Amino acid sequence: MIRNICVVENARHWKKRVPQIEFVSVNDYLFGKEWQDLRQLKIINLANNYGYLGSGYYVSLVAEARGHKVLPNISTMQALSKKEFYLIETDDLNAQIQKDLANITDNKYELSVYFGKNVSKKYEKISRMFFNLFPCPFFKVYFRREKQWILTSIRSMSINSIPESHIGVFLEALVEFTIHRWGIKRQNNSARYDLAILHNPTERFSPSDDAAIQKFIKAGKNNGLSVEVIEKKDFAHLPEFDGLFIRETTSIDHHTFRFAKKAEKEKIVVIDDPKSILYCTNKIFLNELFKREGIPRPKTFILSEDNVVDIYEQFSFPIIIKIPDGSFSRGVVKVEDPGELASVCKEYFKRSDYIIAQEFMPTEFDWRIGIFNGKPLFACKYFMSRNHWQIINHHQDGKTGEGAHMTYHVSQVEPFIINTALKAAKLIGDGLYGVDIKVVGKKPYVVEVNDNPNIDVGVEDQVLKDTLYNTIMEEFVNRIDKLKQRKDREPAMPAEIVKLLNLQVVR
Repeated sequence: MIRNICVVENARHWKKRVPQIEFVSVNDYLFGKEWQDLRQLKIINLANNYGYLGSGYYVSLVAEARGHKVLPNISTMQALSKKEFYLIETDDLNAQIQKDLANITDNKYELSVYFGKNVSKKYEKISRMFFNLFPCPFFKVYFRREKQWILTSIRSMSINSIPESHIGVFLEALVEFTIHRWGIKRQNNSARYDLAILHNPTERFSPSDDAAIQKFIKAGKNNGLSVEVIEKKDFAHLPEFDGLFIRETTSIDHHTFRFAKKAEKEKIVVIDDPKSILYCTNKIFLNELFKREGIPRPKTFILSEDNVVDIYEQFSFPIIIKIPDGSFSRGVVKVEDPGELASVCKEYFKRSDYIIAQEFMPTEFDWRIGIFNGKPLFACKYFMSRNHWQIINHHQDGKTGEGAHMTYHVSQVEPFIINTALKAAKLIGDGLYGVDIKVVGKKPYVVEVNDNPNIDVGVEDQVLKDTLYNTIMEEFVNRIDKLKQRKDREPAMPAEIVKLLNLQVVR
């Protein structure tokens, strides 16, 4: 059974104030035999000094060496100590800062964050956003007003520096996080590992429908995984998991990429990994990669505002114009004449300095070959939407039409299609990919490789059924096993760290 403990300088003091939580003193945790060999342990580090070589620093350092899950971890401490890590720009965060601080008359403001909460309810949303970026029990965010509010710094706090007027809110937040969040019982008490599925239930074109998500949860349970569906707001809780499966449409300037980067940094098995997202979400990169490696592809030309006229030497109309990071047939148009080309280019160049022109290659359907862990997983024909040249037809009134589909066992698909898909996917990595291929005559043309391909009930799983979901969950277990084995082979604590512990922490 997993135990949750709070590590503090003086355990006796806090035991009286919050009797329902287990408190342990810093030195007892660092040197007491009771804690050294436990594996299933979650640590909330409330020690006084998170600074380098301070007592709080050592608590998190030792916790990670022992394989304990700890808040904050060393990477969060480092992020808080380096200005370049936290002077971040995200549209959502900046908009919330301007909105929440709009009525403040002073030119400076300090925001105290306690497990994502603030003493004032009106600042809870922004407090949660900062906690998601920097999962730390308590810290202060400093702002300065210039033309607008500017985030100037974020600093961790000492538990002793919390104002008495804030203690009640802090203790409520501590209890809520420790008992209600970290104290959640696993759905599968025999589970070996915890897996998070990042999913947005309101996303219109989600990579997996709700029924497929339930299939993944069931398959996870069958393979010894406790699976929890998480959303954007759960970023701070990511380090609690051993694996992350992204089932939300990915983009570089998006929280999905931040989740993938965070997972990789925390040594959490993640599908799809940041490199795969980076490679697959930009069609200009894919074009250059395919060109270099000899992957057959439709004739392609990269457009800038300076070379649009050159397109007439390359193509005849109609021409396909694409925004580099479009998905689900969005940002892809067919232009029929020079006037339409000029209009589309004018619009798209507002979004990207470069766009893609591609020969129009009409086919009745596109192949989607699902590749996972370097092996073919499923094969689908996606037919074009009725009276349209794309699989998904985005109507001007906001409605969409989709073509039919047919799913095949990979053994039923001609080898030259499967082999082309395998070759293209191998250039990206060993994650989960959907390789889109047009076949003209007997020649395949790779349109793109998608990270995070669709897996919906009744479509991609039509042939393999539950085996498809089990295959993916089995591989998560295999990868987590290998990662844990590598960690177990690492020395628990380097000798120089032990020496520093004795010098810096022992009173």
